Amino acid sequence: MTTLHFNFKDMFRSVRLAFSLQRIWIQFVGLLGAYIGYFILTYLAFLISGEGIVGVWHRYGLLPVIPGTYVPVQGIIVYGLAVFVLVYGYMITATGVARAVYMNLKGNTFYTWKEALAFAFKKKLSILGTPFSLAVMIMLFVLGGGLMGLIGKIPYAGELFMSVFSIFWILATLFLVFVGIALIVSLFLTPAILATTDDDAFEGIFQSFSIAFTQPWRLLIYQILNVVTSVFGLITFTLLIKYSWKLLNIIFTWSMGDKFVRVATAASYYVQSLTYPFVLFYKDVLGDYGNIFFYTHRFTSEALEALHSWSEGTSAIILAIVLIILGGYVMSFPLAVFNTGHTLGFLVIKKFKDDENLLERKDREEEDDEEDEEVKSIEEEKPAEEVKKKTEAKKSKGKKKKEE
Repeated sequence: MTTLHFNFKDMFRSVRLAFSLQRIWIQFVGLLGAYIGYFILTYLAFLISGEGIVGVWHRYGLLPVIPGTYVPVQGIIVYGLAVFVLVYGYMITATGVARAVYMNLKGNTFYTWKEALAFAFKKKLSILGTPFSLAVMIMLFVLGGGLMGLIGKIPYAGELFMSVFSIFWILATLFLVFVGIALIVSLFLTPAILATTDDDAFEGIFQSFSIAFTQPWRLLIYQILNVVTSVFGLITFTLLIKYSWKLLNIIFTWSMGDKFVRVATAASYYVQSLTYPFVLFYKDVLGDYGNIFFYTHRFTSEALEALHSWSEGTSAIILAIVLIILGGYVMSFPLAVFNTGHTLGFLVIKKFKDDENLLERKDREEEDDEEDEEVKSIEEEKPAEEVKKKTEAKKSKGKKKKEE
């Protein structure tokens, strides 16, 4: 079992803990599944809105987004479902990452990525139930406030009713603000809460309120540290991958010559054109600094015309697919760091708040595993006992025959 400091120092462990094939793979697989659902539903929203698929593909490629484009109500509804699939898929994935980190901290290094994702899917209703319950609570308060506003429209009595009971409305609104804060906390911490407590949605709601009310400053500081370490992880991993790609270009250009240059340039064009919204985003946010981590210039379709054969064209497409998958893997790392940071932060806050070290506690899954192992050992012992009894019975029969 890992010994934690149970203070802010533990937050700096997140990069090292997340830098694991297991944790990044869990994040990548979950993110890929959520992205596929988002991608299909978003293109469906464009199709319902009367947009041509080819035109949307040329505009957005692999990263379609509706905001900034006029679509009718039905398109907005479908796109809202797409965003829900993306966020919900992310939260399930975050639970899997948090569970893998938690078991690693407990010393269970044989805990697999399949077990982590299976645990996350087992908690799928609780993952959704925690923020959903808080959102319903907010909606009921808002509807109740609207009803009180309608009562306030009653001539003479309405304004008196509102003013006399104004203290109650102010307190109710204050509570609504706290519920809103708890909802935000739940969106970030529910995966870590469920992964470390192996509990249900009620525990997620309780811990979200408890942390928001009793540990607001510690939570805020830990979130800032978590963002900083996640950005550091993104910068470091992106730099490593980019300069690995540049080194590969140098080696293969030296050995293959112009053939590799043509294939690599065409592949880069495919990647850049299919992820163009992201290219524009990082150019707007980072400006020239973006060239440190990404492409330094724009590739044009002339790269395709320079290809000499069908094999070079096919190779460029395959290489582009590999680069896109690698890009998804790179983006998975800072998200894994982010979710690892939430897990560490919750473990520390839980220790401060309730004086409980969750790493020392056996949860339901571990108890079930122990019971399964006991049952297996008993079942394995049964045949041996039966053989022993039969052998002893045969010996006793042999002795009786000799005596007779």
